[in-house]
Amino acid sequence: MGCCINSNKLNKIQTIKTNNGVIIFTSTADIHKIYNFGKMMGLGVFGKVLVAKMKTNNEKLFAIKMIEKSRVSGKETQLANEIYVLQRLDHPNIIKFNEVYQNNLYFYICMEYCEGGELLERIPKHQSAFTEKQAQQIAYKVLSAIAYIHEQGIVHRDIKPENILFTKKDLNSEPKIIDFGMAIKLDESLQTKTLNCVGTPLYVAPEVIDGYYSDKCDIWSFGVMLFYILCGYPPFYASNKKELFQHIQNQDLIFDRRHWNHMSREIKTFLRKLLCKNPMIRPTAKDCLKDPWFSLNFEEVNKKKDLRRSKTKVLTLKQIAPTDYFEDGRSIYEMLKNYRTGARLKKEVMKILINQMNEKELEHLKRLFQKIDEDNSGTITYHELEKALQSEGSQVSHDEVKKLMITIGMDNDDETLECSSGKSFKPLVIKYSDFLTACIDERRVLTKEKLLSLFKYFDHQNLNYITKENIQEVFARHGRSLTDEKLNQMIYEIDPNHDQKISFDEFCQMMSVEGVCQVIDFKDSNLEQQIISPKIDTKLELIQFE
Repeated sequence: MGCCINSNKLNKIQTIKTNNGVIIFTSTADIHKIYNFGKMMGLGVFGKVLVAKMKTNNEKLFAIKMIEKSRVSGKETQLANEIYVLQRLDHPNIIKFNEVYQNNLYFYICMEYCEGGELLERIPKHQSAFTEKQAQQIAYKVLSAIAYIHEQGIVHRDIKPENILFTKKDLNSEPKIIDFGMAIKLDESLQTKTLNCVGTPLYVAPEVIDGYYSDKCDIWSFGVMLFYILCGYPPFYASNKKELFQHIQNQDLIFDRRHWNHMSREIKTFLRKLLCKNPMIRPTAKDCLKDPWFSLNFEEVNKKKDLRRSKTKVLTLKQIAPTDYFEDGRSIYEMLKNYRTGARLKKEVMKILINQMNEKELEHLKRLFQKIDEDNSGTITYHELEKALQSEGSQVSHDEVKKLMITIGMDNDDETLECSSGKSFKPLVIKYSDFLTACIDERRVLTKEKLLSLFKYFDHQNLNYITKENIQEVFARHGRSLTDEKLNQMIYEIDPNHDQKISFDEFCQMMSVEGVCQVIDFKDSNLEQQIISPKIDTKLELIQFE
């Protein structure tokens, strides 16, 4: 009898607080019942990172950071700060946060998995450093993510090659900024205070050493990283930290002829801007994206010292062909106009679905987002969407574009609503994840197996219905919480008999996939076994922890 009671017992929701007092919610569900853990990816001071797969989704890999509670005792606010920052960042070149759990021994942060490894591991074996063209392509994407981070008022404080991972082993895959453990939200109250000197010594900006700095410190670190990957050594180095810091603050930037003669004049000029010791003169990330170096057209056959510009029109990194706007015959307009917000819970379920889809399934939409987002802000503005629709030949009025922006950009999140109802005006934009959600082909993606998998993600007690408490627990997994009023509204919208229980039939109707639920019988042992206990990929060297 005791076992039966325990199996249906709801997991307690625990909280931790940021240094600003923001509450981060965490789930205490047994993570080993949700994920199969695999090989170790890395080992750090506070714990380790493991590869994992969800038991209900055998197709996508995740990276789970296991943090020993004993090692972060008294430093829980730093962990809460990291989760707080990750929750709010939504950009193609920033690691995606999924869930957070805790038990008596560990905190678990579940994130996007990047199989391509670290930045320096990407250098081809026959090269001692990246070519200028290779560095340009990577730098542009990383810099666009830094610009987005700064737009959110966040400073990373530890930009370095080890904190840039790639989604795939393919040389052209997406770079992602990771490790926001040292990130802070730099508001007005901190601008006049002495801040801690944090970061990796080789990449620390001169002003960080003094303790008075802004988001410009990330620009310096980015400059050091770019210098390093181009020539194979950092711009400032020494045998000890004291001497290193003296060089960073006082030594001139030198371009050794042996390593820099074959580089363009533009890259040297750009690096001088990035590594300007005066942060007041150092450019912002947004200004850096407009630097002439990013407009250089590098020819593979051109190995001469002086790079020549193309005599034809200069190609930029954002040149778009009209055919790029189509996937399976659908234009951008067709994809967006068919989007329906529906019930509030549906939008949350679709966010979970996006997180569980693999890179290949979303690759085209990710590229499309980056091409529409011309200013690399990490969001799509009204003018960018209007221009994209015109480029593909869609005849839409100003009012239609505005309506699309409102429908897709509308967010029911508590914090967003509070901001929008406050005194400060918040411009209407489409976020990265919202764009993916709006453009996804639901008819193709929402199969009966996928629907049952999503349903069981909420129904972790296997009761064959979802309760308010189940929804609350899933929100806690994502570090969030909703008031009882919001939760009741969510259930009321999709619970016609008002029994406070969402059946699978009602779940399917909410997802607008009528008829699918009739095909699925929970007594079908084969399907249930496939969803709840999928076959394990032995190539992953999976290790189930006790």
